[in-house]
Amino acid sequence: MEHVFGSLSALQWTGLFLALGLALAFEFVNGFHDTANAVATVIYTHSLPPWVAVIWSGFCNLAGVLTSTGAVAFGVISLLPVELVINVGSGAGFAMVFALLISAIVWNLGTWYLGLPASSSHSLIGSIMGVGLMNSYMNSGGLLGGVNWAKAQDVGLSLLISPAVGFVCTAILFLLVKALIHKPELFTAPEPNKPPPWWIRFILWFTCTGVSFAHGSNDGQKGMGLLMLILVGIVPGMYALDLSTPEKSLGQLTVMSQKAAVILEKHDAGPAPDPVAAAKTLNDYVKSGGVYSADLFPALAEKTQEVAATLANQTSLAGLPADRRGALRNSIYFTTETIGKLVKTGKLAGTNGRRWPATKARSKKRPGSFRSG
Repeated sequence: MEHVFGSLSALQWTGLFLALGLALAFEFVNGFHDTANAVATVIYTHSLPPWVAVIWSGFCNLAGVLTSTGAVAFGVISLLPVELVINVGSGAGFAMVFALLISAIVWNLGTWYLGLPASSSHSLIGSIMGVGLMNSYMNSGGLLGGVNWAKAQDVGLSLLISPAVGFVCTAILFLLVKALIHKPELFTAPEPNKPPPWWIRFILWFTCTGVSFAHGSNDGQKGMGLLMLILVGIVPGMYALDLSTPEKSLGQLTVMSQKAAVILEKHDAGPAPDPVAAAKTLNDYVKSGGVYSADLFPALAEKTQEVAATLANQTSLAGLPADRRGALRNSIYFTTETIGKLVKTGKLAGTNGRRWPATKARSKKRPGSFRSG
């Protein structure tokens, strides 16, 4: 751990603290921005004193975060193309993190100050998609490659459908309660300093607890996702690879990489480039959305052989130096992503649209997996 963080420069340390500080600031703003959703009913009806309601809501939010599965955090990160995530430690990467966090914080503060109902999830997701689109435009002149559109569609549908479902269910429940419980005082504004009956107070306390817990287990994970984004980009050797990958899996990936290199050499139409040129070629291909170039296959064969050579005779990823882990992470991603695009477009002969075996490395259980999802 000390070796990994000790390799950071003073500028990277500064950027790391600023980025983590902004992520925590967003969570702080998100907390007081959304607290009213949970405590409004118990405070308005005098079921709980305001300070008790806020403290209890905060405790339930924390419990929700601690018991969450991390699925929402992975979803937040998955909105961005991985080639942007893995460059967080660069100047452009820091700019991306600062831009999306500052814009989300400013929007949340503005809507809170003006008393406008707004969703922190919408603001953060919009910020993430915004930096993805702009990054794609600045690097390739297009917008389509800047966002993981399949994931964006899933997230967008959930954001559109959930309010409608909540509205319909609430309306049905309200009408049902009004039809079954004939007490007009329950459907009128509460009198000052006069709480409702005990059983109504219990229901309101229960709903406050449930909303707070659900908010923590859902919205609280957005902060987890932001912290993962920052750490994976800045300290890839510690957080970007699964260091507990067993030796057997490393051996399987080595063999698959060697076999893939043999297949790719049959397509090789030129001399092997140096590792730096090969990395740039694959990087450009992925960021451009799959614009083919003549030196693509030589670069791909070179990088695949590099992955195999790095993993050869390795019993553990933890034994690799931190800088080599970061390079391995990038090489696995760019080779699998490039081969996936070639298979999809039919440019890799002999595959018949089949997935290249080594792309399984992107699975969470494989050595090349990104813990950010």
